[in-house]
Amino acid sequence: MENFLEIKKQESQPKLLFKVILMRHEETEYTNTGNDLTDKGVEGAKEFGRKLKDDNFFPNKDEVTSLYSPKPRTKGTLDLVLEEAGISKENSRPINVLGPSKIIDAEAFDKHTEEELEDDPARIAEAHYTHDIHKNHPEIIEPHLKKKERLYRAMEYLIRSIVKNDNSEGSSTPQILAVTHFEIITHLIDDVFGIENTGYRSPLFGEQVKISAFQTEDPDKILLDVAFRGLEKQAIFNRKTRSIE
Repeated sequence: MENFLEIKKQESQPKLLFKVILMRHEETEYTNTGNDLTDKGVEGAKEFGRKLKDDNFFPNKDEVTSLYSPKPRTKGTLDLVLEEAGISKENSRPINVLGPSKIIDAEAFDKHTEEELEDDPARIAEAHYTHDIHKNHPEIIEPHLKKKERLYRAMEYLIRSIVKNDNSEGSSTPQILAVTHFEIITHLIDDVFGIENTGYRSPLFGEQVKISAFQTEDPDKILLDVAFRGLEKQAIFNRKTRSIE
């Protein structure tokens, strides 16, 4: 009887679709040359790589797919993480959807950050949520809602691809390590946990969000287990609306 109950319990568990670590690049010089990281950023990336090597979030390190924004600071971060974690770079590639804000008028945006915000990273991060320039001036910079749409569109494409190709028994669960920018990750964090719990400066250099995605009885509703800064919460990704519920 116990064995039967255990089998029924396992059958009722939702199927694991994929696992993702979404990471902000490490501390950078913003020069767009070399790995574009400070000495502190280099050590931070190496430290996370060493932790990832012993972390069983990705049970099969040989099958990790790694993605990065097409910027030197994200590739530099990822390369160091993979090297220390003992993960091959063969399955590593850039993806535009993970790129930073698209700046249309660099002169106007630089004036905003230099004169209004005094190049203060904390104030720049807060402005992403609160300043009108990010909401109503697409002629200067990509609105932050467009960046959220980018992220969730990518998530839907990932789910669609996995579901379409998941026909073989015993196939391994996709494992993805993606290095991107704060203004991309922050939308997921805020939608799941709420800005009152994470603050304007999330995520900081090198911080990660861990996501495990599960199928539900409704094919349009994907269950997400999300972990960030010691917080853990479940949320639903609605594939039709491409939004977090």
